Amino acid sequence: MNPLGGAFKFLATTIFNSVLGLIFFLIAGHFANPSFVGKVAIIQLMETITGSFFAILPYSIITREISHRYAKNEEYKRIAHTALSFALLISPFLLFLLFFQSYLWLSIPYFIIYLYTNYQGQVLSGLGKFTEVNVGNAIFTIARWGFSVLAVFYHNVELLIAIWTIGALIKAIYYHLYIPFGFGLDKEVFKEIVKVGLPIYLTGIVSFISSQGDRVITAFLLGSYYLGIYQLVSLVAIVPSILISSLSSSLLPSSTYYYAKGSNIEEMSSLTVRLLTLFSLPIAILAYAISPFFISKLFPQYVLGIRAMELIVLSLTSTMPLQILSAFLVAAKKNYRPFIIIGLISALEVVGVSYYLIPRMGILGAAIAQAFNAIITSALYVAFANSQKVFLLGKKEKMAILIITISFFSLINWAISLVVILILFKISGIISTKDVILVENFIPTPLKSISKLLYLVAK
Repeated sequence: MNPLGGAFKFLATTIFNSVLGLIFFLIAGHFANPSFVGKVAIIQLMETITGSFFAILPYSIITREISHRYAKNEEYKRIAHTALSFALLISPFLLFLLFFQSYLWLSIPYFIIYLYTNYQGQVLSGLGKFTEVNVGNAIFTIARWGFSVLAVFYHNVELLIAIWTIGALIKAIYYHLYIPFGFGLDKEVFKEIVKVGLPIYLTGIVSFISSQGDRVITAFLLGSYYLGIYQLVSLVAIVPSILISSLSSSLLPSSTYYYAKGSNIEEMSSLTVRLLTLFSLPIAILAYAISPFFISKLFPQYVLGIRAMELIVLSLTSTMPLQILSAFLVAAKKNYRPFIIIGLISALEVVGVSYYLIPRMGILGAAIAQAFNAIITSALYVAFANSQKVFLLGKKEKMAILIITISFFSLINWAISLVVILILFKISGIISTKDVILVENFIPTPLKSISKLLYLVAK
């Protein structure tokens, strides 16, 4: 169970997904109008709803329980079979989409397979099979953003749905090679996971509101045209944070595995936050500086969303190192109620601020709501992780948070902020030589040169 090896695999497939996604939306931006992009956004929105409202067995709990049993050499197949069987049994509830527009009810088979492959991926991650998970992700990416370009040329959203469905089915079949399906809904396992994971499940629902509430309100108040603009600039803006997040995709199974083996979770979370701070802040600032030129040159129809994009890319990417503390809170399996509190505050903030600002400021109001949300949830994760002794707020950790705060001065002058942050990384000593030596043990051989970069900032 190598967290860094898995992290680089997730990063590779995320970059692949981002590049193909960029090509897709670049073509869509030139050959289709924002209304078509808006329909794609609505399908993705329904995809998120499926993954949030229908995941009564929370993904993170499935991964956590399987990783824990795997580390203890205990039987885990009952959990895997229960999760996969549940995904199929809950699917008929998706028939409510029959009451909506035709392209949504035509998507029902896709959403069913999407939910099923989500559980397949969590089971594989729990077993540390990061290569298999990412091969499956790559297979789906080729269909999702590659072959579906055909649908753009024909302005045919139904063709896009058919291609996505076929891609998801191939992914499910591939995962089946490593997790043979055996129908069996173990009632005891089901009840235990639902009971333990209820706070996580409820958080997933309210997290949908916080992550998608700005888009829903944009669509409601401004229509699909402005939703299409906001969706595209948002997708561009979240690419850097997705790249950073992908590095942490192996965190939950790996931290659970080593925590079960006796490792100190405070030390694991501290090192992870400090390392991700080192990588995320320069990326956040450079993305903030470059992204406006990217939109103006490649997507001239969407320049109205540049200011919103700048705010989203900086706030989400800068705070990502603190957001990953959620994985350690799940791995520690102490008290999951903080997730509900964080989710509720987050949802209320996004909906309230969006509803107030969008009529006055347009899509920039939606971006401000997301920026506030990133800051508030980050602060709450730090507070709860510290209170549960999952994250220790020592000198180095406080310095990392201070440097994250300084990155927001990029809104005034990004060049000066970048120089100040790079200097602080070196003189503050938030990364020590001892930390680098520990990290070297997990860096895959072909990527050992990365340690040289870490030694440059280590103290």
